[in-house]
Amino acid sequence: MKYRLFILLILIFFLAGCVTAPAKKSRSHKQQQNSASTAFDELDGRQTAPQKQAQPPVYSKKTQQAVAPTPTTSYNEPEATIDLASSRYLTAKGYGASKPEAIRQAKAELSNIFEAKISSEVKSKVRQVSDSIKGPSFKKSIQSKIRVESSIELEGVITGPVKREQGEYVAVVALDKYKAKEDWGNDINKLNAKIDVLLKKSSSAKSKILKLIPLKKILGLWVEKEVLISRLRVLGFSSEFPQKDLKPILINISNLKSSMLIDLDVSGAHAQTVRDSIAETLTDRGFKIGDYESDADILVTASVTIKKVKNNNPRFKFSRARVSLTILDSSTNNQVGQITADARGAGLNYDEAARKAVGKVTKKVWKKLVEYLN
Repeated sequence: MKYRLFILLILIFFLAGCVTAPAKKSRSHKQQQNSASTAFDELDGRQTAPQKQAQPPVYSKKTQQAVAPTPTTSYNEPEATIDLASSRYLTAKGYGASKPEAIRQAKAELSNIFEAKISSEVKSKVRQVSDSIKGPSFKKSIQSKIRVESSIELEGVITGPVKREQGEYVAVVALDKYKAKEDWGNDINKLNAKIDVLLKKSSSAKSKILKLIPLKKILGLWVEKEVLISRLRVLGFSSEFPQKDLKPILINISNLKSSMLIDLDVSGAHAQTVRDSIAETLTDRGFKIGDYESDADILVTASVTIKKVKNNNPRFKFSRARVSLTILDSSTNNQVGQITADARGAGLNYDEAARKAVGKVTKKVWKKLVEYLN
């Protein structure tokens, strides 16, 4: 009886082992390693590291989309330990779904602080000094220069703390006011030196066009300088840099343009049409057109060529017109400018196509000529 009971107990233990075996096999290899590591740590008396738990999803405030959870501790520390005191630094914040995006947005915000004020101030300064200038072409030209120069790419920007807040990164960037003052001040001094050289070159020139060309360059340099002074005004340093009066220069430019006589000599197909169109445009913008080469301050020569364009379109014919224009100083007969443009026209025949091509190319030419003279 005892022998049978012993056999029965062995069978029960054997069956119990068969039932629990699959549960042991279902554990992953990684889990077994973690369990073994924990056991060895406990045997050695070391503290067991807590297991990581799954993080709840985090949502962006702007996009309302889930972003991958990121440990906050690694982004709460600033990238650089800097005291961004307002007395020395101009700062801006930026937000983004990643650290680089937040930094880019912060830099853009810092640039915007300058750009809005620069554009407004320089345009106001131009209006003050250009009231005596006739015609809209000058103002349009100078406004274009202001737009180009007002767009600012800041250099020497410091990246401060980049933190993680409610699913977004927040970056702080800063500009050292005194370093910017030194750099921009040096640039202003260089521009003033260039302006002085061009003024001397203009005053010593013998012909009107050679007097005008340096003065036109001064306008661009003046805009660059005013933009730098406006930047320093944002930082509170503009009063430390003396400014040149632009009004005498603008008056000189206006007088040269209004008294300058231009002779147009156009040859080739549709030459009269091209000449009349250019002459009308220049007259509307305050320039004087002459009829005799000997009386002119500037001689503008142009040649018009037309070529047929072969194509497989049975309904239309195409022609291409090209105008090559040369600007000469009449007093020396030296070339001071060159303009080339071409355009294609379509028509029921090649003559109609040529006329349309000439009309298109003439507009291109007189726009470039007006831009050159302005």
